[in-house]
Amino acid sequence: MRVAVIDDEELFRMQLKMMVEKVASTRALPFEVEAFSSGHEFIDALTERRFDIVFMDIFMPDMDGIETAKRLRELTEKTFLIFMTASDGHYPDAFSLHAFDYVTKPYTLERIDHLISEIVDHTPIDAIFIKITVGSVDERIYLKNILSVTTDGHYLEIHKDDGTMSRVRLTSGEFLSMTGSDKRFIMINRGIIINMDYIDRIEGADVYLEDRSVYPISAKKVADIKQQIQDYQFSSI
Repeated sequence: MRVAVIDDEELFRMQLKMMVEKVASTRALPFEVEAFSSGHEFIDALTERRFDIVFMDIFMPDMDGIETAKRLRELTEKTFLIFMTASDGHYPDAFSLHAFDYVTKPYTLERIDHLISEIVDHTPIDAIFIKITVGSVDERIYLKNILSVTTDGHYLEIHKDDGTMSRVRLTSGEFLSMTGSDKRFIMINRGIIINMDYIDRIEGADVYLEDRSVYPISAKKVADIKQQIQDYQFSSI
């Protein structure tokens, strides 16, 4: 999941970014956190990517948080929007924009942890998806349904648990970025990404998935890849 932190004050911006990253790391959540110093900078970023969670400071020069949020809502209603401010005088504006919550500065790690916990409860991991364009058709693929991703020239072949495959013009790096660096996915060899939830077993330098597909681990990284898989499986127990 992509998370945006927008605050013109560097101290608060960096502090909150670190808090969100710490909570994500502690909870093993697939978060990718970006910080923005102004509403304009954030709106410019929205032309290239979308964010699942947005922490928005209200008092900012040029374009304040309320105006920035209005621009955000013109593009999407699905983003979890959390306003941040040093006072509590903007509740009507905040909730008219369907804000998920309202945090008064200074905030604590416990408060941010609680907020993220509530958001995750509203967005179970099984509901996370990527959106790709195949030909002229938009396709939504849930991450939980992806077994593996392999490279074929300039295209990726996304293999799903129902036996179907979607072919899309993307790089491996672009795919991993779209997932928000989801911890389920690991690149075991050049052009080969697997979903570790579907591993049946590992024999030698080969990974066997539950659909009976077999993929080779990079000869130079066998020990490292096996350790990463072991760590993930242990953390998922």
